[in-house]
Amino acid sequence: MSFLKESALERLNAARAAGRLAHAYLVVGPNGSGKDWLATRMAEVILETDNPSAHPDFHSVSPESKSRRIVIAQMRALDQSLQMKPMVGHTKFAVLRDADRLQQGAANAFLKTLEEPPPGCHLFLLTTLPDAVMETITSRCIAVPLHAKVGAREDVMGGPVAKALAAALLMPGGPDVAASVRFTRVFQKATAAVRERVIGELEAELKRQVKHYGESAGADWEEIREGQIKAQAEAAVISEREILLHEAGGVLAAALRHHHAPSEPVPAEIEKIARANPPTILFKRIAALDRVRDFMARGVQEGLALESGFLGMIVPHT
Repeated sequence: MSFLKESALERLNAARAAGRLAHAYLVVGPNGSGKDWLATRMAEVILETDNPSAHPDFHSVSPESKSRRIVIAQMRALDQSLQMKPMVGHTKFAVLRDADRLQQGAANAFLKTLEEPPPGCHLFLLTTLPDAVMETITSRCIAVPLHAKVGAREDVMGGPVAKALAAALLMPGGPDVAASVRFTRVFQKATAAVRERVIGELEAELKRQVKHYGESAGADWEEIREGQIKAQAEAAVISEREILLHEAGGVLAAALRHHHAPSEPVPAEIEKIARANPPTILFKRIAALDRVRDFMARGVQEGLALESGFLGMIVPHT
């Protein structure tokens, strides 16, 4: 039996109120079913915050390697963070996106923590492909299957990056280098806004903690916490940047799906993109977007990675 995201949230909150909230959940559902929404709402409740991404005890892991897998180093880093005492309060929260992308070694490195997490630690693993998640992982989690509302579909045109990509691909005469530059600037502006917001929120949290703990935290505590803040900010920016890349990929994937299911309703922009781009070209655009992720994973300078990768996505070689 699957649930709407709102119903699942009610059930989880009821379990928490009754003291029966489990330490690990596997949230399963198609795109648009609300997996991230549910995890975020639960993080807000468990950590008692309106902004989990800025909370020092919130942790997030997504595929970042060249192969788009979750690797051992990521899971060991998460495990180390979870084993430490909470920075605020008594709870910790971790969300693992695309759990089906866990490498075997990464899964093995996480099994002990998944099976016996520290007190007050809650783990939410998300996936659209439950059959691809290792049995050693699923057996240690409680499944939360989600479904989208009848007739609902993912709002692929809801964000600024999606709108900018559609504008670039649908410009009169076809997309060119100038269109690629404009799209890159929109993406960079969105990323910069995320970075400014995240750093501002984390710095405000640091000031609050310094005021709260005062001298009782020790002479080195503020310096150590500042280093942690910087690391958290960068991790949050990387996670948010991946969401923006996913937004662009959602436009291309929706246009590709429209070729296979033309009778299903889609936004007008998606229909136009599908008409102007045969599947072979859409696959090339998607491959170019994947190269942007590869560049990022290999540590290529961000501006260069975006300009080069997006040029290949907007003006692919034919």
